[in-house]
Amino acid sequence: MHRLTVTSYRLASPKLSAPLSIALVSDLHGTCFGPRQEILLDAVRREEPDLVLLCGDILDPAVSPKGSLILLKALSASYPCFFVSGNHEEWTRQMPRLRNGLSRLGVRPLRGETISEIIAGQRIELGGVDDPHAFTLSHHSLRLSKKWVRQLVRCERQRDPEHFSILLSHRPELVTYYADTGFDLIACGHAHGGQIRLPFCPGGLFAPHQGFFPRYAGGLYRLGDARLAVSRGLCINRLPRIGNPPELVVIHAQPEAAGMPDASPQACSRLTGKHRQNAQSQA
Repeated sequence: MHRLTVTSYRLASPKLSAPLSIALVSDLHGTCFGPRQEILLDAVRREEPDLVLLCGDILDPAVSPKGSLILLKALSASYPCFFVSGNHEEWTRQMPRLRNGLSRLGVRPLRGETISEIIAGQRIELGGVDDPHAFTLSHHSLRLSKKWVRQLVRCERQRDPEHFSILLSHRPELVTYYADTGFDLIACGHAHGGQIRLPFCPGGLFAPHQGFFPRYAGGLYRLGDARLAVSRGLCINRLPRIGNPPELVVIHAQPEAAGMPDASPQACSRLTGKHRQNAQSQA
C-alpha cells in the first residue's frame, strides 16, 4: 500500500502580478492511482492549479498506456498542460506520433522552444527541451549532445526577461546548463526521489545520472536567482520506494509585493488516500 503525497512549495517573484499555482506531474510510468486515476485527479483538483507541467516519463513502453492516457485526457480538459519528453518516451522512437497524440488531447509539447501564454491573467513564458536521449540510440549514454544544448540556447533566446518564465526539462542534474539561462523556475523529474530515503540519506540513495546520494533528487533548490523544482515522481514499480512515497508537486508562486519575500524556499507535505499498485513499470 502506498499513499500519494502532495508537496507544496512557495516562492515569490517581482515579475508576477498575481498569484500563480503550478502542478508538476512527472514520472508516472503508467502507474494508476485508482481505476480512473481518481486519487491523483482528485488531488490535483483540490489544489486548483492554473497550469500543469508534465515533465517526462508520463508514458512507458513497458506498461500499458491506458492509465497515462486517462490522466492526460482529464488534465487537459481542465487545465493548460505543457509536456516535455523523458528518456522512456524517447526510447519508444515514436515521438512524432506521441507528440501528435498529445496535441490532439490538448496537451502542448515543448521541444527547444519558448512560448508565451496568458495564465492567471498575466503573461507567462514557458520553455521546454527534449530529454537528451532524443539525440542518442544508446539507453545508457552519458554524453550530452550538442543538439540538446542548442535546444536549450534556443529556449533562452526566445524567453522575454520581463515576464515570469518556466523551463521544463526531464533531467535535474544538468544544473550547470540551467543556471545561466535566465529562467525563473526550472521544473524537472527523473530522479524518483533517490528511490530510498532514510535518515542518513534524506536526499535519496541513488538516482539515474547522479549515482549514489544524489544532490537533486526531490525538492526546491536555489540556482542563483532561479529555483529548481524536482519532483520525486509518481511511479510505483518493481523498484522499492522506501521513505519516498509517490508525489504530486504544487508550486505556489506569488508577486513579491504580496508580502512574502523570496528568502528560503518553503515546503509542506501531506498525504492523500491509500492506493494499491495496479500497474508495473520500469524506472
